[in-house]
Amino acid sequence: MDGRPLQGASSVRGIGSYERGLLAGFAELENPPQVSLLLSAHQEPPAGGHGVRRAQTRRIPVIHPTLQPVADTVFVASALRGSRADLYHAIEFGQPLRTRLPVVVTVHDLIPFVMPRDYPWVRRARVPGLRLLHRADAVIAVSESTRRDVLRFTTTDPERITVIPEGISPAFRAASEGAVQRLRAKLRVDGPFLFAVGTFDPRKRIALLADVVGRVRRDHDVTLIIAGDQGTFTRFVTDALARAGLGQHARVIGHVSSDDLVALYTAAEAFVFTSAYEGFGLPPLEAMACGTPAVVFDNSSLPEVSGTAACMVPDGDAQAMAGAINRLLDDPVEREQRRTEGLSWASTFTWRRAAEMTYDTYSNVLAR
Repeated sequence: MDGRPLQGASSVRGIGSYERGLLAGFAELENPPQVSLLLSAHQEPPAGGHGVRRAQTRRIPVIHPTLQPVADTVFVASALRGSRADLYHAIEFGQPLRTRLPVVVTVHDLIPFVMPRDYPWVRRARVPGLRLLHRADAVIAVSESTRRDVLRFTTTDPERITVIPEGISPAFRAASEGAVQRLRAKLRVDGPFLFAVGTFDPRKRIALLADVVGRVRRDHDVTLIIAGDQGTFTRFVTDALARAGLGQHARVIGHVSSDDLVALYTAAEAFVFTSAYEGFGLPPLEAMACGTPAVVFDNSSLPEVSGTAACMVPDGDAQAMAGAINRLLDDPVEREQRRTEGLSWASTFTWRRAAEMTYDTYSNVLAR
């Protein structure tokens, strides 16, 4: 398995969460697969065993980020040469140009191809991996939406694509009152707040989020808290909030610990998700698992991931989203109903289930 998502910056992003969750799910199986990892050179090995048997002695060289996906087709092939593994699982592209091993590839999204003007450099870097995808012995899509994108942008055999939804870490459950109070004291937040999380690149639509919160504030004195490392988008985010008049009513707090993230989800009046496109869209599920209603737009994978438990409004309609949030703030009955339905819905997304389906995919590939 490509273990590089467990190293460096990727380890705290969605791709790292996916691999940790999958490995944890394997560990719950009665006869788990024996997993070894291909790791990146010049980066520390991932902390914890993750149920991994061992790391490969060969390491993948690290080059310029825009060239890495192109070079990986050769680097991974070289690292797998002579391997005694039964198959190779590429977690995010990372597919070898040629190998004697059967290859399984997980596709999380094809957003650079769906939205090429927003991600021109990423799109160019991902073209070689996209062109190789039809050679994979099996493709795992994390949602039906992603499966449709694979069929739209590649010549992959539909029979080789399996949809396996992601799971939610058991850590995402309602935090204790003590944990919530400690978080409030730490952040110096006394009143009600709306919560958003992620790196607000153009796809996450910070201006739209600011518009929604500004509309809500006409009726409710709420603060917006945004968690997540904004990196090169920090100025873009703060400027959008300032232009919307939210400078004194919004906090951008950067990357937070897992415990603080759970407490933030729990303490929020609502989780607000303005993303234009998601391959899976895990944050709304995490919020619901913590007992907090999620408000999302109707696009991409969000209808299948959020189900009827989340408040879903027409894509891009700031007035409709603000109205849905206001109803949650005004109506304790609806809020409790959303909380109950969200907890039930989120509980169906487990890493054990994802691991079972992934192991079945391995078995089917090896049986051919």
